[in-house]
Amino acid sequence: MSKGWLLLQCSMVVAALVAVAPGAHAQSVDIMSSPNVVGSGARALGMGGAFIAIADDATAASWNPGGLTQLERPEVSLVYDFQWNSERFRSSSHPEIGGRHTANFSDFNYASAVYPIRRTIGGRNLVLSLNYQRQYDFDRNLDFRFRDTLALAGGNIAGISSNVNYRQRGQLASLSPAFGFELTHRLSLGMVLNIWNESLLPDNEWEIQMDERRTFHINGVMGPWSWTRFSMHEKYADFRGINATFGALYRATERLKFGMVYHSKFTADVQYERSVRIWGGQGSNFTTSRRPQEIVFPSAVGVGVAYRFPNDKLTLSLDVTRREWDQFIIHDPRNRRINRRRVSGVTGLPPQEQKVKPVYTVRFGAEYVFVNEKKPIQNYLPSVRIGAFYDPEPASNRPDRFFGLGRGDGKPDNYYGVTFGLGLLVKNRVNLDAAYVYRWGSGVRRDTFAFSGTDANVRQHTVYLSTVVYF
Repeated sequence: MSKGWLLLQCSMVVAALVAVAPGAHAQSVDIMSSPNVVGSGARALGMGGAFIAIADDATAASWNPGGLTQLERPEVSLVYDFQWNSERFRSSSHPEIGGRHTANFSDFNYASAVYPIRRTIGGRNLVLSLNYQRQYDFDRNLDFRFRDTLALAGGNIAGISSNVNYRQRGQLASLSPAFGFELTHRLSLGMVLNIWNESLLPDNEWEIQMDERRTFHINGVMGPWSWTRFSMHEKYADFRGINATFGALYRATERLKFGMVYHSKFTADVQYERSVRIWGGQGSNFTTSRRPQEIVFPSAVGVGVAYRFPNDKLTLSLDVTRREWDQFIIHDPRNRRINRRRVSGVTGLPPQEQKVKPVYTVRFGAEYVFVNEKKPIQNYLPSVRIGAFYDPEPASNRPDRFFGLGRGDGKPDNYYGVTFGLGLLVKNRVNLDAAYVYRWGSGVRRDTFAFSGTDANVRQHTVYLSTVVYF
């Protein structure tokens, strides 16, 4: 076969691929990425996030609003975090995508103002608070190479090579007024109203930018027009919704406490924008669309227990939380593909095609306060905290098949973590806290590309810094 004939076939393949590119799946690979749930406060996260039955600082509205009644003075708090994340992929079907991908971020984690009202019905405590909570993160970076082949007539092989640059950025935060009320001297109840509104929080959105450069060849021979550039931008803006968090704290004894919290499911309205540009040796094409979507975010329920030892120095706590990720649904009524108008936010597939099981999180923490019994006034009160947790992520757990992945049973990916924290109360007026969280998962995120024999090892490092000022 002549070289000219090979180039002619290559040009025909390029033209065919460019012609179909503006359709539903212009990119050569779909990338799935669900949001990460964010915890609040350096003290709580230094204890592994086991804080439902403690909830006795300014972040109580995030963990259990029933604990707000333990706050006796007006106070304000501010929390900032720094994240270093890495993913190392490995693949037997596409070894070329193997490699390490990193993403580093920092942002405000939490802010609050608390005001106790002591004189209420029956002399019971009533505490009001206004909170800013960053609750979901979408940040992710991927840079990889991808190759595929296609058999042609005459025993020739057409190849497609792609270099892909993927960036996902954004967050979802809520403005959350809250209250806690002491129903009896043992039982306190609380409620948080989470207002998700971009007019109040302008950065409440997320977007995806993917750029891909493809080259085409037949039997290793490239033609003069055998390249295509693909650029896709998706944006989810004008996010609006409301949900509630209910909490209860029960003091069984002076030292033993139980907590329960429920985060309600909610449906948010969002404006979805998508633009696709394709250009190359065979011409160019540009499409754009904008339409409303509805996104259902999952409910969660958690329980916790905490025990403070008689010397008032050591406290141990344990939490278990269940989150219903099968409720995470994206509804796109104007999507041209009928079977894609309702898809799972975890798998990107219709809910009836792929199961997503609930996720159970287990957290354990300890705090030791260095109280000096010889000093009646503690001008400087240091503390140390440690924690450990099991914190899985939702996934389809699809098994390997010869062509991609099969139908999964919805089992989540396993993640684990350890934490360490330090605190210092200065003259009973200012609290300074720091925490380090290390979270890891091995053999996870198989849904990212939906390739058989493909997974990742994930390593995440986060440092939290927070302060509380008492008045």
